[in-house]
Amino acid sequence: MKHEPPPHLVADTDRAAGWRRLGLVLLLALAAGGAIGYWYVVPVRVPHYEVRARPMSLEINGPGLMDAINRVVVTSRIQGFLKSIEADRNDAVTRGQVLARLESADLENQLAVAAAEAVAADRGVVEAESERARVAAAYDKAKIEFERRSTLARSNVISPAELTTAEAGFKQAEADRARADASVERARAQLLSRQANVKVLEAKLAEATIVAPLDGVVISRERNRGDLLLPGANLMQVVELSTIIVAARFDESARAAIRPGQPARIRFASDPTRLWTGRVLRLSRQVDQETREFTADITLDALPESWAMGQRANVAVEAQSPALAIGVPESLLTRRDGRPGVWLARGGRATWTPVALGYVSGSQIEITRGLKPGDQVLAPAGRYPFQPVAPAPGGT
Repeated sequence: MKHEPPPHLVADTDRAAGWRRLGLVLLLALAAGGAIGYWYVVPVRVPHYEVRARPMSLEINGPGLMDAINRVVVTSRIQGFLKSIEADRNDAVTRGQVLARLESADLENQLAVAAAEAVAADRGVVEAESERARVAAAYDKAKIEFERRSTLARSNVISPAELTTAEAGFKQAEADRARADASVERARAQLLSRQANVKVLEAKLAEATIVAPLDGVVISRERNRGDLLLPGANLMQVVELSTIIVAARFDESARAAIRPGQPARIRFASDPTRLWTGRVLRLSRQVDQETREFTADITLDALPESWAMGQRANVAVEAQSPALAIGVPESLLTRRDGRPGVWLARGGRATWTPVALGYVSGSQIEITRGLKPGDQVLAPAGRYPFQPVAPAPGGT
C-alpha cells in the first residue's frame, strides 16, 4: 500500500523549487547584464592609426604586351616569284643585308633593250646636230647671197626676178634651220626618255633584291621559295632590338601620376618569379573609349633571354601622387560581402565604414573615398558594431 507525503511537506518542496528557479533566472540575468555591460559599456583600449593627408609614392599596376617601336614589315615593291630567301626566323640581320631575291630575267632583258635604245637615241642626237650644222652653213650662204643681190637690185644691176629668187632661197634656208633646231630638240628629248627608262628598269631590277631596312632580328617569315610575291604582301618582319618596349595599359585616373622617366618593374607571364626593371618612355595621347584606359611605353634595361613579340607582362610603375593623398596600412582593411572597409572610432564606438581603394604604396594602400584626415582607424581584430573603444595613445 503506497503512502503519500503529508500536504505541508509537498508545499514546502514546491516553494523550494520555485526559489531555486528564481535564483537561477536572477543569476542568468546578472550574467547577461554583466556581459552586455562589458560589451557595450566598458571601453576597450584599441591600437589605432590616425589618418593624415600626405604625398604618397604609388605603385600603379597594369597589364602589358611586348612590342617594338621599330617593327618593319618587309615586302616587295614589284611582283615576282621568290628565287631565294636568305634569312629565316630568329636570324640577326644588318641594314642592307640581302633577305630575298626575285626572279629577274625579264627585267634584265628589258634593261638591255632600254640601254640599246638609249645608245641609239644618243647617236640620233649627234646626227641631228650634224644636220643642223649643215643647214646653218646653207643658211649663212643664202643670207649673204640675198643681201648681195639686194644691194645690186638697188643699183639696178640685176633684175627683180633674180632678187626674188635669192629671197626665196634665203627663206627656205631659214625654214630649214628652224626645222633642224627642232630635230635636235626632239632627238635630245628622246635621249632623255630612253635614259629615264633605263633608270626605271635599273631601279626595278634593284628591287628584285630585297634587303634589310634596319639592324635587327627576323621575328617572322610568311613566304617560301617559289611563292609569287605581290607588291605590299608580307614577306617577313624585322624588329630593332634597341626599340623593344612593353606597351602597358593603365586606367585613365592614373594619367596625372605617370610621367616619362619614372622607374618601372616588369614581370613576364612566362617567368613570373623574375623581376625586370625599366622606365616609362612615353604616354599615349589617346584613351580607349570602351575600357577608359591609356597606354604607356616602358623601356627595358635588359631583355629576357626568351623574349617574344606579344608576350604578356605585368607592369608596376613607381609614381608620385599628384596631390596629397590618404593611405592606411593594408593590415587595417577588412571586407564585408566583398566590399573593403575599415573600423573607425566615432563617438567612442567602433563603426565599420566602407572605403574605395586606390593604388598600393609600400605596406599601405591609397584610400580615394571614405576617410578624411583626423579619422582614427582601429585594429580590426575583435571589433564588432558599437563596441565601446578608447584608442590607445600613440596609435599604430
